[in-house]
Amino acid sequence: MLLRTRVTLFLSIAFLLVIAGLVAVGYARSQFEQERLARIAIDGQRSLWESLVEEEADDLRIVAVEIASRIPADQPITRDAVSTALAEAVFPDDIVDNIQVIGPAGELVYSSAAEIEQRLLLDAKALGVISGRRTPLGGLRQANPDTYVVTSAAPVLQGEEIVAIVVVAADAERVLGRFTETLREPSYLVSLRGRMVEGTSPLLWQEVDPNIPPRTADAQIIRTDDRLLLATGVPVADMAGGTIGTLVTLRDSTEILETGEMLQRSGLIAVATFSVIVILALYFYMRHAFKPLEHAISVLDGLSKGNVNETLDDAGSGEIRKISEAVSVFRRNTIALQDQQQQVERQRRRQERIIRRQLERLAETLEADGRAEIVDDLQAIVRRKQDPTRTGARQSTDDQLNVLSTVLQRMSARISDQHSRLTGLVKELQEAIVTRARLAGLEQELEIARELQQSFLPHPLPPHKAFAIDGLMETAKEVGGDFYDYFLIDDRHLGIAVADVSGKGVPAALFMAITRTLVKATALFTSSPAASVTQVNQFMAADNDQMMFVTLFYGILDCETGVFTYTNCGHNPPYVIHRKRGGLTPLARTGDPALAVVEDHVYRDASITLEPGDTVFMFTDGVTEAFDIDGEAYGEDRLEKLLEAQASATPVDGLGRAVLASLRDFERGADQADDITCLTLRYFGAAAEATSPGSLQTPSQSAGGGQSA
Repeated sequence: MLLRTRVTLFLSIAFLLVIAGLVAVGYARSQFEQERLARIAIDGQRSLWESLVEEEADDLRIVAVEIASRIPADQPITRDAVSTALAEAVFPDDIVDNIQVIGPAGELVYSSAAEIEQRLLLDAKALGVISGRRTPLGGLRQANPDTYVVTSAAPVLQGEEIVAIVVVAADAERVLGRFTETLREPSYLVSLRGRMVEGTSPLLWQEVDPNIPPRTADAQIIRTDDRLLLATGVPVADMAGGTIGTLVTLRDSTEILETGEMLQRSGLIAVATFSVIVILALYFYMRHAFKPLEHAISVLDGLSKGNVNETLDDAGSGEIRKISEAVSVFRRNTIALQDQQQQVERQRRRQERIIRRQLERLAETLEADGRAEIVDDLQAIVRRKQDPTRTGARQSTDDQLNVLSTVLQRMSARISDQHSRLTGLVKELQEAIVTRARLAGLEQELEIARELQQSFLPHPLPPHKAFAIDGLMETAKEVGGDFYDYFLIDDRHLGIAVADVSGKGVPAALFMAITRTLVKATALFTSSPAASVTQVNQFMAADNDQMMFVTLFYGILDCETGVFTYTNCGHNPPYVIHRKRGGLTPLARTGDPALAVVEDHVYRDASITLEPGDTVFMFTDGVTEAFDIDGEAYGEDRLEKLLEAQASATPVDGLGRAVLASLRDFERGADQADDITCLTLRYFGAAAEATSPGSLQTPSQSAGGGQSA
């Protein structure tokens, strides 16, 4: 590339960088102004919404206080008493959509809604705030996934004690409508999961489908087929201070935004045109200015090749004149160099002999193959030197020096190769020692983790007349994500849990430990499996950044009546093997999802009544999803046939082993795909009815024994 071309290119790049910097500064300033205006719009939108919600809450607060004043605090708070108070209270019916009266323990005493089962309008946090302040509280609430309401709550006081809380609610759609009328823009209430719950123009929402962050204020421009919309989102808080959704408005800003884009395009076109003109002018100027210099370079190139006849017609001035003077000096030096050539030739020959002798000595330090190759090359040098057909002393000397250089390079490469191999062997040995030490430490840590996980398994219970229970767990890796547990809640009730954490290995084991701790911590304080699991799910789903989940079957057995109450959180349904009537049936699912998946989900209970001699077999999907060497799954059919054939005649502590033995025979040496857990419960009845010999394990034999295969 010519010098003038490089200079022109450098100046052009510098000019373009300056122009690009100015454009970037202008764009950044424009973006800053847009963000500032968007922030002003967001603040105004937030202020207007809060004022409208506060006005609506104040109206409802008057109604709540009026109803609370009519309820006698010195009498039991019943539905009839609330109905009487409502009949006496005076308030406009058109501003109230639902009225609830909640007892001091959080139970629903009265509701004006027609649904048989409905959620409380206040959550535990809001109830706690009212109980602490003992004053009315109002604000926005999400009554259910499909409804936002404005609520006001007033306590019914007996002295300093709250005996009930009156909650009055109105659909937030009325406030949203007033908000839309004020701004003259479509507005929407969006849940934290990004679903539009209420809005004034649902069709526009479906067409635009904006993606607004749920917990932060944001504004963005959305382009449709024929217009540009400015979507602004503001987080909305509930009455207890938490964020429950986002208020989104869609403003048609097509004219303003298109005008701004047109001005930006026009400015960019003008800047690009100006840049092209400047670069072309610079190119032609540099081409004219550098012509004498290019001529001088051409003459200098001829001198380097031995041509001293070419002269400079236009020497120019300044630096070009100095170049022509340097050419004359170069010609004189060329003649002087010819005189020194013979002396240099003699010196080269002496150096050649010295180098050859040194190479022969170094060759003796190489291996046999390398030494023979170097000796052959040196002999070739001698033969070339004695060859009478080669002409030209300079050419012969250069060839010999080239061969010597090649031989020296080969020798250096072989020596370096030998040294590298030795160094590599030493390094590999060191790395192998370090790796072995790390592997030993890792194996020791995994063994400690395995022993720690085994300690989580329940210890055998004392013999019980009403039941016998036994568990078995075999992990696919050193530690796993399955677990089972059983414990006496009191003298009458037995808690049983089987769970499977998503994934395997150390992460699943850690998540398993957290789940087991939460289940056992909540199970000892409630007789409802669903209530216990609902609290556990609330804790686990709140901060589940790793998006892990756990399937769980948790049940409580009444040892006197045989009633087995349970909830199934996405787990494999256990089997009940009937002793008297024969056969087996899977327990009905409760239709609930796994834990840590759906936040604020309320789980449901189901129950069956076990007859004396009935057996409940619980397991994880590692049983039915075991694969043989051909890739075929074990499946539920094989498990059901095995249980139906062996459950009645097999002791409680042998049924899990029978299933595991069947799995190993089926796998035919295939690797275990997942953790395997089995838990067997056999109910004998409150009176511990006698059983036929060999068919059942009697209560005196065992009340439980946990193990890990």
